[in-house]
Amino acid sequence: MFATLKRAIRGETRDSGEENVTSRSMIVATLHQLKTEHELLSVRVPGCANTASSAILGVKEDQGCYYLDELNQRTTHKAFLSKRKAIINCRLQGMEVRIPCRLIKAGSDGGIALYKISIPNRIIRIQRREYFRLRLNAGLVVPVSVPHLEGRCAAGQAFDLSAGGVGAFIDTRDVPSRGQILTGVSIALPQSPAFKANIEVRFARADEVHHSLRIGGR
Repeated sequence: MFATLKRAIRGETRDSGEENVTSRSMIVATLHQLKTEHELLSVRVPGCANTASSAILGVKEDQGCYYLDELNQRTTHKAFLSKRKAIINCRLQGMEVRIPCRLIKAGSDGGIALYKISIPNRIIRIQRREYFRLRLNAGLVVPVSVPHLEGRCAAGQAFDLSAGGVGAFIDTRDVPSRGQILTGVSIALPQSPAFKANIEVRFARADEVHHSLRIGGR
């Protein structure tokens, strides 16, 4: 599987290295994953000594924004309102992720502060996992077929691939549970025979914007 993927897709071979991600769909997918997996975010405001924690409450791709929960440090909260920019550092599926923040506006819900943040044009991912990760070239379509998803066959295409996992949009309304095993998943790489693998679901959610299931597995 690793050799087939490596031949078909351009990837990064270093165990650790920065990758600038500018694909909007991949940036939005990352934000959705951070929200779905309830990842803890470390937020630092320039000029502020204290680092605060937060989490993503929701992503509104059609509005070009997402929402952050209240920062747990009052000094950082005040600095964020003043500077209106910050850097988020977090981990996602074995990678470090760095996200620049631009505050659109701050509000509150039930007395708890929340922040409307512009979806950035670029994020940085730092490879620190054992698997060779492969970046899909622009315009490259990698069909994915799931023969047994809640008793039905479903198909879609990958947006992220590594030797240890896959992220894909699947055309279905069925949402599998985390930890569920999808058997016989077929991935068709350009100029290579399709291969099959059993995929353990790590996250899955209905994507209203793309009218499909956003799924990640290993």
